[in-house]
Parts: sequence; C-alpha cells; structure tokens
Amino acid sequence: MPRSAREIDVDPRTFVGLSFPLRADNINNFALTKNSIQQAEHNLKNLLLTHPGERVGNVEFGCRLREVCFEQRDDDLPDKIEEIIIQAVTTWLPYINILDIETLSEQDAPNNIFVKIKYSTSLNAETFRQITIDTGYAATRY
Repeated sequence: MPRSAREIDVDPRTFVGLSFPLRADNINNFALTKNSIQQAEHNLKNLLLTHPGERVGNVEFGCRLREVCFEQRDDDLPDKIEEIIIQAVTTWLPYINILDIETLSEQDAPNNIFVKIKYSTSLNAETFRQITIDTGYAATRY
C-alpha cells in the first residue's frame, strides 16, 4: 500500500526531492529535501528564477519576472510583479498557496527590486513560509 505524502513528510529516513541549486552532499550524490515544505520552497525559487524558454524539454515552464525587471519603474510595478508570480504559480505549482507578495527596494539601491513571498502548501496549509527573491539575480541568471 503506497504511503501518503504526510507519512513521507514525518519519516526521517525518506527524502522528497532534489535541493536546488544542485550540489553533492555527504550522504547522496545530490543534496535532497526532507519534506514537502522544503521541496515547495526549492520548486518555487526554481520557477521564479527560470524564464520561459530556458528549460530544456519544457520551454513554457517559468515566470516572466526577468521581463518586469527591465520595465519602467512606476506605481503599477508591484501589481505587475504580483500578477505574473500568481499566474506562474497557479499554472506550474498549484499546490502552493500564495498568501502575500511584497515588492521591496533598498534605500541605498532603489533600482534593486526584491520580492518577498509568503506562502503555504495544500499539504501543510497551517505552515507558513517566506522567501525573498532578488530580481536583479533573476535578471542576470543565465
């Protein structure tokens, strides 16, 4: 009988998926994630930092976050960023529930845009996580 995702999450002997960026660890050939919430974080970062057309074998996968980095900065920018993130997550990672998206910049570097995303997963709806994406990194990642 197959085990449920919840059973796998609480079993310390199992792994859920690959940790990104890909790297070796002391136990396996690749570093792995231990539960679904860790894997969701890696999947979300991977999605947001991948531009459509970059992924071999699935050229539609990705998020247009890089395009927004080069648009004119105005009051509509946070709404544009939120819209493309929600669209990408809804399409590719429907098990991730976006709770809040904030667009931030630093006072000493006003042209650097950071996106803070608060989310949960359908498997762990009560567990909230947060990541921050540096869109400058997204713009220069090749």
